[in-house]
Amino acid sequence: MLVGENDYAGSASPICAEEGKSVLFASGASWIGLTVAACAVLALTGSSGSWSEQPGDIGVKFFDNSLIECSIRVRQNFNSYLREGRSLGENGRVYEVLALSYHDLPYQVKPCFLHLGNFPEDYKISTRKLYQLWAAEGFIFSDSNQFEEEESIMDIAERYLHELKQRCMVQVQVEESTGQFKSCQLHDLTRELCLLKGKEENFLKRIPLSLEPELVGSWSSSSRTSAGITRRLSVTVDSDFETYFPLKQEKLDRVRSALFFSRLTDRKHHPSLQLLCTGFKLLRVLDLERFDFGRKLSDAIGNLIHLRYLSLRGSHFYKLPSSIGKLKFLQTLDLRVPFFVCLTIPDVLWKLKNLRHLYLPRSQDRDNKLKLSTLSKLEILKNFDTRVSDVSDIPKLTRLQKLSAIFSPEMENLEAINNYLRTNSNRLRNSSFRIRYDFKSDSDIALLREMVGYTHLRKMDLNGCLKNLPEHRHFSDSLTTLTLRNSRLEEDPMAVLENLPVLCSLVLRRDVFLGNEIHCSSTGFCQLKILEVLGITTLENWRIERGAMLNLQYLKIDECVNLKTVPKGIEYVTTIRELVIANMPEAFKRRVEMVQEEEGEDFHRVKHIPSITIIDTSRGLNKNSENQLKGLLRNFYPSVVPKKWKDT
Repeated sequence: MLVGENDYAGSASPICAEEGKSVLFASGASWIGLTVAACAVLALTGSSGSWSEQPGDIGVKFFDNSLIECSIRVRQNFNSYLREGRSLGENGRVYEVLALSYHDLPYQVKPCFLHLGNFPEDYKISTRKLYQLWAAEGFIFSDSNQFEEEESIMDIAERYLHELKQRCMVQVQVEESTGQFKSCQLHDLTRELCLLKGKEENFLKRIPLSLEPELVGSWSSSSRTSAGITRRLSVTVDSDFETYFPLKQEKLDRVRSALFFSRLTDRKHHPSLQLLCTGFKLLRVLDLERFDFGRKLSDAIGNLIHLRYLSLRGSHFYKLPSSIGKLKFLQTLDLRVPFFVCLTIPDVLWKLKNLRHLYLPRSQDRDNKLKLSTLSKLEILKNFDTRVSDVSDIPKLTRLQKLSAIFSPEMENLEAINNYLRTNSNRLRNSSFRIRYDFKSDSDIALLREMVGYTHLRKMDLNGCLKNLPEHRHFSDSLTTLTLRNSRLEEDPMAVLENLPVLCSLVLRRDVFLGNEIHCSSTGFCQLKILEVLGITTLENWRIERGAMLNLQYLKIDECVNLKTVPKGIEYVTTIRELVIANMPEAFKRRVEMVQEEEGEDFHRVKHIPSITIIDTSRGLNKNSENQLKGLLRNFYPSVVPKKWKDT
């Protein structure tokens, strides 16, 4: 029952209000925390002597309208209750209260909540990855009688997460430009509930076993932990990995899901991981991010014929085996290896006709062409490259909702993709393009004007000469990230770019502008958070008016060798948290430094910035930096260490 805000108007004292704020703060200002607080308040009028030695007196104080002592005792009892509840002692009632939220969940959402127990404490979970895992596990159900046929699996998964968010069982981060959930994580209290219920229901096993929670006393006395077959493993890989894996006492042939999380400071090759391919006969989900597999991933990966989800993101290997084509049920395949790895992918992906989400690496062996036209169920395609695949494959992907593509400098490819976008713009929800092309003629500019205007466009990277920028009204109102390289513009690009309403990140690289002055007006760049200006060698002056860039957090100025000073007006940008000055003349650097308590000429402009970094990378590696690089490669990517460094 909720109390109206005017029910006790004027009766609460300032001290009582402050104590109430303390309880609110301690609860994390969340519904879950306030539920515990309510339990604490209710206990005041109950029979528990440990909460109040004189409950009767407190009752009198309520009726006497003197709440000061009561409010202080509520705060003290609440804090005590939290401490004892966290210790999982006799006051496990905290978790019984929280469990009400779990028991009240719709049946199809309960396994989605328990699944969150796979992730380490304070782990920020990508919602897109989470949805894909839920789908691969079989947690997502579509009710054709209730929902439109056009609703995708990802839409349904987002509804499930929204259900958890509405009940304050998860904390979510929202993408400002789209309003969609970007990431989520568990509150400390709900995470403990998740782990405890997961153990009680034998939902998953966490390895090493030291990470497994103990059941709350009040539950363990009335509940029986299922001792059935382990279906899901969440494995934290640390220095003792080889001592507990493979699990000789476990029945691995019944495991359906295996997620690996690395705690290692180095990235050594673990031969034991290859046993996954032969031991886990029924595996549907395999997440092996950030591991080193040497030159080639094992051919045995093709034995996991039941796989729905396979992520090798950030892992190190150079060749994908052709046996990957045997995974006929695969829905999600993530091959985003590190940027410096050129991955060879055999032309077998066309066999994976159930694929819904395909993440290709940024760098691929161009000698191996990939046919993708048969993947008619594909909803997400990342890093499609016209140098590796035929652009004519894209129109055949009739369910595509998110497209990230890299285009070679050939007009026919741009015209083909533009024709596709023109006729499928309503279906696409999110697109990002990297284009290398010189837009010189009027027809070229007309094509560019059309491409930057699609409502689904989120990110654009343009590398090449532009006759001029399209007017800001031609740009998509959804564009959040823009990179311009070698544009050779004669007019100040800021006059156009500062009017893009949701632009959050802007990078201007190498000869973008041929003039000597740029100007940011007072109402410009209202959402910009990241700005990098690199290699504009003609730039001499930069002015920022008061009121511009009200949300800027990061600024980098690199190799603008003729820029005389930091931007005039940067002192007005009070939100900036980090300034990086790289490869700039000594005279420029001296102006922002404080040497022996003597301030440079521009120090007063930047002294409000918490972090200022001045670096010089143009002179190559010094000995210390070289040793650091050796160490990084040896620890994280040993198979790419140059031969001359291996014995030093």
